[in-house]
Amino acid sequence: MMMTSSIHERLYRTDLASFTKFAFHELSPQYDLSTGWPVDVMADALQGCLDRGTNRLILNAPPRSLKSHCAAIAMVVFALGWDPTLKITVVAGTRALAAELQRRALALMRTPRCRALFPHLRPTVTPGEIVLPHGGGILYRAVGQSLIGRGADFIVIDDPIAPHRAQDDAERAGVNAWYAAEIVPRLNDKAGGVIVLVMQRVHEDDLTAHVRKSGVWTEVVLPAIALNDEAWRPHHRRPILWRKGEPLLPDREGKETLIAVLHEIGAYNFRAQYLQQPSRAPGLERVGWFWAPRPPDWQPRMPIGGAFRKIREIDTILFEVFGVGELPPYANQAPYGDAEWEARAIIQQQRLVAEAQADRHRQEA
Repeated sequence: MMMTSSIHERLYRTDLASFTKFAFHELSPQYDLSTGWPVDVMADALQGCLDRGTNRLILNAPPRSLKSHCAAIAMVVFALGWDPTLKITVVAGTRALAAELQRRALALMRTPRCRALFPHLRPTVTPGEIVLPHGGGILYRAVGQSLIGRGADFIVIDDPIAPHRAQDDAERAGVNAWYAAEIVPRLNDKAGGVIVLVMQRVHEDDLTAHVRKSGVWTEVVLPAIALNDEAWRPHHRRPILWRKGEPLLPDREGKETLIAVLHEIGAYNFRAQYLQQPSRAPGLERVGWFWAPRPPDWQPRMPIGGAFRKIREIDTILFEVFGVGELPPYANQAPYGDAEWEARAIIQQQRLVAEAQADRHRQEA
């Protein structure tokens, strides 16, 4: 049965997931939002910040997965539709991104259909700010800029650091220090105020890892392909079962596309940005002990040769994530750098020599 216009409008006014899809079609009518369940999951978590008491939320998802649209565009407009007195701050990793988020939020507010849903959203625009007649609005800033004198009920942080900058210890530490000094103190209500962090993982000590140490965050982590069977249960929607090996966005980024991306950007960047599981540092390999084939006349206690060999991290990801290739030896061990690899190789060699000597002594005895 077709839903009437009034039912659609009621959904858009009251259900963030429905409004988020509506907003996508309003802003990008040329694109098809064919796979909608990731939007349902992210929007459901964001709705929890509006009406279910979630005060701290992390959204980790791959590039171009609509996480910014969900949190920094649709959710902030929807929240002001509910309560136009809210003061919202959106902080982006760069000034250019902050300006783009402001442009898209303003464009959404000014569409005829959105104005019909929320006629009280009559924005006045200044550089870096949208102000509403009821006193609420959205302040846009870039990471590193001061927020002194500006309070907020909601704060959304969107991609606070670029992947290449995240490899610089000083840059990364600067972002983490900026968060501690500038974000929490800006909340008008320290107990009830909301902070949403939206980002792809870029380093094992990025801002996601930093804020996790407080232990009070709700997390939604969506890798580009399911690493295990997962079940999501959005409110007022059917449960979602995501099977291991199924891509997050199969129509745009299926397995073949993701494998091509893996080869193009490398294992380190792929593991962080697409799998949301950053490694310790770029350039590390895994190590495995490859036994030499046993000769036909081999007998127990005869020595067996072998050698250490580095295992490409790409090969490990191809097998573990995509089911391509063969299981590398010791594939479940942590990666080692060159110095560690050499040290472990020496230790293993010494152990083998000691075992061979002990066998020889037993045979002589």
